Amino acid sequence: MKKFLAMILAVLMLALCGCASGAGDTAQTAEPTADTAQTQDAEEPAQEVQYEYQLKAGETMEVYDKNFEEMVTVTLDPASTRNAAIELRSNMVFDNCVFNGGLTIVGDYHAMISLGPDCTFGEGAVVTCQETTPGVTRDMTLDDNYAKIFVGCEGVAVETESSFGVVTDGPDFVFNGTTYSKAELAPDADYMGVYSLYEGDSITYVKLALGEDNSVEFLD
Repeated sequence: MKKFLAMILAVLMLALCGCASGAGDTAQTAEPTADTAQTQDAEEPAQEVQYEYQLKAGETMEVYDKNFEEMVTVTLDPASTRNAAIELRSNMVFDNCVFNGGLTIVGDYHAMISLGPDCTFGEGAVVTCQETTPGVTRDMTLDDNYAKIFVGCEGVAVETESSFGVVTDGPDFVFNGTTYSKAELAPDADYMGVYSLYEGDSITYVKLALGEDNSVEFLD
């Protein structure tokens, strides 16, 4: 359990400490003429929005300020395995992004997908979590390297039929149709986590209050 908590909290700290985007102002050059500006605009087409992300083992990827009108899919490298070393943990951070088509996470182990406080979801848009290999997470326990999503924004609904973790530092979320509120269940904890896992052929849910000091409390 200590190993499991250390893994979660280390991931959380990395997810929460998003790197600041953008560098300082650079030296200004002469203003381009209108003809020059038009030529530059013609040569530099608008950047297309990317909807497919391949997250390698050990990689951290950050995506900011995007408006996604279609489903976004994040696929985790299978090298992020159940018993992978800590340096093979994968992390992806979204912030100030609009998900009108929802978000799909495909992967089995050892990753954290983080939704920053300025992310929003359109009506009916959900986060869907799928296994890479069907049935592979049915024998997972709480000591395993869970794939997880960190919920830092409001209005997130997560759906899955696999073993998966949802962690929040405050906002409520819906997990497989049930609403979980940190304010009600773990108001004094730094984080609350809800983890789905299989007992036989049925999914059960474990609720935990998590502290930055590696403390853990099982919630009713």
